[in-house]
Amino acid sequence: MTETLYTGKGTDFYVAQDKVADIVNLAVALGRPLLVEGEPGCGKTMLAYSIAAEKGLGEPVKISVKSTTRAQDLLYRLNALRRLQDAQSRDNQRAQFLYPYLSLGPLGQAIQRKEPSVVLIDEVDKADIDFPNDLLDVLDRFSFQIEDLPPEEEALCREEKGFGRTVQGEPGKHPIVVITSNREKRLPEAFLRRCLYIRLRFPESTDELRDIVRKNTKLTEQELSEGVLRAATQSFLAVRSTAVGNTQKPPSTGELIDWVRILHWKEETEESLAQDPALPPHWETLFKTMNDLDTYPGLAQRRQV
Repeated sequence: MTETLYTGKGTDFYVAQDKVADIVNLAVALGRPLLVEGEPGCGKTMLAYSIAAEKGLGEPVKISVKSTTRAQDLLYRLNALRRLQDAQSRDNQRAQFLYPYLSLGPLGQAIQRKEPSVVLIDEVDKADIDFPNDLLDVLDRFSFQIEDLPPEEEALCREEKGFGRTVQGEPGKHPIVVITSNREKRLPEAFLRRCLYIRLRFPESTDELRDIVRKNTKLTEQELSEGVLRAATQSFLAVRSTAVGNTQKPPSTGELIDWVRILHWKEETEESLAQDPALPPHWETLFKTMNDLDTYPGLAQRRQV
């Protein structure tokens, strides 16, 4: 691998563990997509932004997957409605052709661009099971066919649009594809085989948590003292430890970042955080469901007994 390696620590908004950075670099070298899983709020989406920023590849191409998303939508689109509307006009001769109504989708553009970039396919498990299956060959070869384009129109399409029936990436300049999943659905084994897998785990080190908070809140030591930040992360770890396995949505790094901002706005101190580490100030903002809010105080009380 001769290109600049990803370290996971080269941005001002993200911290990746060394083993995560190593898998990212292996995926880039192998030309394989990255499948990233982990609990909500652990930084799956931001990993793609971190890779793009550290490697100087610009803003990632983000594709937010929905239940109705089709793989073809990522590759190319045919505006049949616009063609039908144009066909109503006798003066519009372009409607007799199909190519004017073709355009590349976000993944198709990234492949056709022939320049390194990062493509984020976010929450792939929301789509139908056919979606990952239909992407298998594309992610293997970084090429695809536009079957809708008539062969006799290929030259015209290439001249006007810059692509023909075959859209082919350039070796060594394929996009880095990051795919996130919350495992709402089981993904096909053939799809899994083509990916390198990352499971983002919650950082247990207070030093790593403090670094994450500093980078994401942008609060200086004058604005948020090291003592308050240390007390906040220690108290947060205590809350999370009690919540894991006993609540629907244990607080993760996303909740920690917002909570520390709230502590700063409310001018909380080390002393106020130390009064009851299990029920620290504004602990309610760490939970996201009614049941968790009702359940947690009892869990915290039993733990203290």
